[in-house]
Amino acid sequence: MIILLVMPVLLVASAALPDKASTTAIPDLSGVRAVAISGDASSINITTRRDQPYGASLSGRRKGWFSSWYSSWYFADCRNNSDMRVDGTVLHIDIAASSWLDPSGCVVEVNANVPAGAALRIDQSAFTARLIGHFSELAVAGKAADVTLDGHASGIDIRGDAVKASLDFDRVEADENVSIRARALDAYLGFGDNVPVDYKVAAQASWVDARQPSVPGAKPHVEIDGDFVRVRIR
Repeated sequence: MIILLVMPVLLVASAALPDKASTTAIPDLSGVRAVAISGDASSINITTRRDQPYGASLSGRRKGWFSSWYSSWYFADCRNNSDMRVDGTVLHIDIAASSWLDPSGCVVEVNANVPAGAALRIDQSAFTARLIGHFSELAVAGKAADVTLDGHASGIDIRGDAVKASLDFDRVEADENVSIRARALDAYLGFGDNVPVDYKVAAQASWVDARQPSVPGAKPHVEIDGDFVRVRIR
């Protein structure tokens, strides 16, 4: 009988409490020329669209079996300790790690639209990054990284233990330098039809699929170094 009386009270209290996922936003990034993301794991989406306002948001959502119960009963925001600020012309984003006592997983999401030509640096333990637009430089370092670029970057430097990369260039300006170093790598590099590419792949075990032979001295220039490498060059 006690259980029957208590359970309805618990259900009513649970329904009255809101979901604790929340968002922090910076509405104006028109003066930003670089983005630096560091810290723990996150999901990143960055664009350089001229037809959209320049801004950024940092949000957190819980996942896993305990997520709905945790959101209903605990007030801790899962991106509460993460930090986002503008220092001069640089947008700094530092992702805080979730507590090991936290019974539910936390996914921190970074969404930003920045001016074209911005430089981007990501230094995190693990992340997925979806980048659409035109960047000056892209530097990536992490243990596990999944990077997708649709657009252009003159300089790309990727370092990691396990890396999946899809770099699809919408134009070639003959100034591109791509360097990827990873223990395990699965990569796609698309430069367009009939574009001469100077590429070099060094690995303990590799599978390289390229439409045409390497052209020494050409740009784009691609250097890939790893233990186990699978790469397609188009």
